[in-house]
Amino acid sequence: MDLGLTGRRALVFGSSSGLGRAVAAGFVAEGADVVVAGRDTGRLEATVAEIGAVGSVAGDIVETGSVERLVEEAAALLGGLDIVIGNTGGGKPGGLADVSSDDEDDAYARMLRPQLRLARAAAGHLQVRPPGRLVFITARSILEASPELALSSVFRSGVAAAARTLALELAPDVLVNVVVPGQFDTPALERFQRQTASLERVEIDEVRERHRASIPLGRFGSADELAAAVVFLCSTQASYITGTVLRVDGGAVIGF
Repeated sequence: MDLGLTGRRALVFGSSSGLGRAVAAGFVAEGADVVVAGRDTGRLEATVAEIGAVGSVAGDIVETGSVERLVEEAAALLGGLDIVIGNTGGGKPGGLADVSSDDEDDAYARMLRPQLRLARAAAGHLQVRPPGRLVFITARSILEASPELALSSVFRSGVAAAARTLALELAPDVLVNVVVPGQFDTPALERFQRQTASLERVEIDEVRERHRASIPLGRFGSADELAAAVVFLCSTQASYITGTVLRVDGGAVIGF
């Protein structure tokens, strides 16, 4: 199947490692011109060399003006943008009664505010050469409440709500979708499981086994499996899909 991505210009946030890196590599493999974005210049340079990206842009999305600058720098490197992938880190684990006001502020600054700014900054570029693609990577917590991921549920749900509105506002020039990853075997999952184990005062292996047992397919996903779904949504084969939430979770979310 020809995905029609040859020569398309893509910016992938949070792409120096984990799921974001796999997504960026997936676009490169399909012939797209890709710029990777993140905080760590050294890791970004290594990623560019390893996956064959066009280049990188570096900055902390929490800082005022950083998201807008990264979008503009990437557009300059690529001569425009056709695809933008919003991907951010998570917040502190715990229930709403367990976290502090500072934790709430930090979660908003990392999970919701950058995605809103990204959408505004990218919209003009994506509308120049329709149909553009804007995809937000969120988390299972937008579909299924979890006491251990309360802040993620609150702020990533805001991202999903914004995406649904943007899908209406930007149609028909830009297709806007949300991808909900389940548990993928990445450094981010390991960090979360270590934090959970520390809070519960148990061994990390116990946490991992509990998480694995909750997945009907009986295993954690690989980053390439998530990347395949994101790349498809940005392809010409997905030209009638917008305003949707796509789960890639091995059947873990219980519900219709």
